[in-house]
Amino acid sequence: MGEVVRVRLREAVALVAIDNPPVNAMDRAVRVGLVAALDAALADPAVSAIVIRAEGRGFSAGADLRDLFRPDAAPTLADLCQRIEDAPKPVLAAIHGNALGGGFELALACHYRLVHSGARLGLPGVALGLVPSAGGGQRLARIVGARIALDMLISGRPVGAEAAAQLGLADRVIEKNLDRAAFGSARNLARAEAGPRPTGARREGFADPAGYLQAIAERRAGIAGDRRDVVHRAVNIVEAALLLPFEAGRAMERAQFEALVASDQARALRDAFLAERRTLRHPALAGQAPRAVARVGVVGGGRLGAGILRACLAVGFAVTLVEKDAVSRSAARARIVAGITREAGLGRLDAAARADQIDRLAVADEIEALAGADLVIEALPEDLEGRRAVFARAGAVTRPGTVLASAGLGPDLAALARASGRPADVIGLRFFLPAQRVRLLEVVCPPEAAPDLAATGVAFARALGKLAVLPGAGGDSLTLPVFAALFGVASEALLGGAGLVETDTALRDYGFALGPFQLADLAGLDRLAALGWSGPGGALLGGMASAGLLGRAVGRGFYSYGAGGRADGPAPGLAAVVAGLRADPGTGGPRPAQTGIAERAALAMANAGARLVAEGVAHRPSDIDAAMLAGFAYPRWRGGPMRAADAAGLLNVRNRLRALDGSGAGLGPPSPLFDKLIKEGASFARLNAGAASRPPDGSGGVR
Repeated sequence: MGEVVRVRLREAVALVAIDNPPVNAMDRAVRVGLVAALDAALADPAVSAIVIRAEGRGFSAGADLRDLFRPDAAPTLADLCQRIEDAPKPVLAAIHGNALGGGFELALACHYRLVHSGARLGLPGVALGLVPSAGGGQRLARIVGARIALDMLISGRPVGAEAAAQLGLADRVIEKNLDRAAFGSARNLARAEAGPRPTGARREGFADPAGYLQAIAERRAGIAGDRRDVVHRAVNIVEAALLLPFEAGRAMERAQFEALVASDQARALRDAFLAERRTLRHPALAGQAPRAVARVGVVGGGRLGAGILRACLAVGFAVTLVEKDAVSRSAARARIVAGITREAGLGRLDAAARADQIDRLAVADEIEALAGADLVIEALPEDLEGRRAVFARAGAVTRPGTVLASAGLGPDLAALARASGRPADVIGLRFFLPAQRVRLLEVVCPPEAAPDLAATGVAFARALGKLAVLPGAGGDSLTLPVFAALFGVASEALLGGAGLVETDTALRDYGFALGPFQLADLAGLDRLAALGWSGPGGALLGGMASAGLLGRAVGRGFYSYGAGGRADGPAPGLAAVVAGLRADPGTGGPRPAQTGIAERAALAMANAGARLVAEGVAHRPSDIDAAMLAGFAYPRWRGGPMRAADAAGLLNVRNRLRALDGSGAGLGPPSPLFDKLIKEGASFARLNAGAASRPPDGSGGVR
């Protein structure tokens, strides 16, 4: 038996421990060890009950990704789970930390489950484009029914211990001494000569067959337009749980898994998952411990500042808002409190959590109130002189070592750092609107920033639940040039005669959750216009801002917005802006054909990304992919613009860029990086694998 699984006999109970750090992945060594332990315990007449537990921080976070392409390496997880379920002696799972994916499938196969109060249980395989492989969907549906099973499978969100107990997934919730409680429960089962309780024989979830099938039909209707194959197959396996015998349902579920595992969508989703993991392997993070951050100050309570404050309050930071103007100060506080109250109304916060967030919000009129802050974030409009003044004052009143950050998008961070008088403490924290919801946070270090600031920015981002990406080689952004390329193609199309809705629809059909004009409205057209982009995209933004069409926040941008932020169609005034630009010799001229908007957008994003990689602004191509997925609604099932270029073939991409160069499509010549990679028989994926990096040590200083 391998040392990743250990067995200890205590009285009549076999205590089987998984010890496969860091996350107790269910790799082949663990499966072999568990089968051997199970066989030995079942063969031993002195053993009357079995406990499966785990060392370390959690029960098991699931399968090893490397096993996905050799899933039949015996014993499979399905084999192991069925052997546990068929065991003639009771098998109890003692669950702490995470029991996710294959780890939760293992727990579901056990006859009883004791769950520590801090545990989380779930099947997040949808994020990797996968359904359960070992009968987990069949067992889950038998306990909780169709509606909950579908919610867990399609959202991928885990449930906590108390919810698990209410749903019947946990027999008991244990506050402390889980191992002692599990041993005691197993010993009681043995003394009572209690037999096993196979999950496959349970029927609580089938108590209302008509309601079960209605939930299936409703979910099918709800996902009719979803391009992800995995969500449709998830519905199939939950339906099969009711309609097929258990063994047939397990076989069908396995067939669904095998159809998905080698699909391009699943590969792209796995690449997206790995791209996000890789963002933490950046040379700037190696050997650097982050500074401690507990108190955050935000200067500016507009839409950007209010969103940052809400993000900080949601995770427990003490925050102070600074606004000099009394009216603005009152409006900002009201905006933040209204947002928190709205979250409570949606059931995402209870009354105590709402009150706690509001209690942690302080409001002041002078920067001197931030003297005790660990991090000060400037969130003012893109006005360089006003922001310089803020940095000069913040540098004077805060203690040395306090991090001074700008949330602005403009490429003026070095000037702000000089104005502060403490350039070693200045960093860019580029939030994207709405800041409380968008998962992306770019961490930008100007030339004189101290070596620990990158790690501090990343730790802060992670504390907020955001994905941090770091531009390199003096670069300012990994995403704005790529979005500018996308927006440029959309602007060319609009100025060339395509409809606003038609253009956005073309990109949504490609898979974007929002079209480029919807994204621009959300980001704020004045904020984007201040970046001074060249070409039709910059001209269009400038025209819109001059016309007072500033985006969703003011109710008018490319679209008009009604109650609840619903788009009511193109905004009045848009047609005049577009007509003026078409007549302007500087922005008029030949336009590309209105077919193939999505193809040109994909080519433009890949080309912009290739330039960022070639210039060293992106440490690796997958950093661009991760950032576009987290910040700009790029379709996750395509993996990101650089991964999509690999999938299309770099030779094909380069040739199409050459063909379109000079056609009015505005894509420009292909980056020389394409020629280099094609000549070497390489790809962006190979660059990802070869990028020199070291993972950080994981130590944290935030809060």
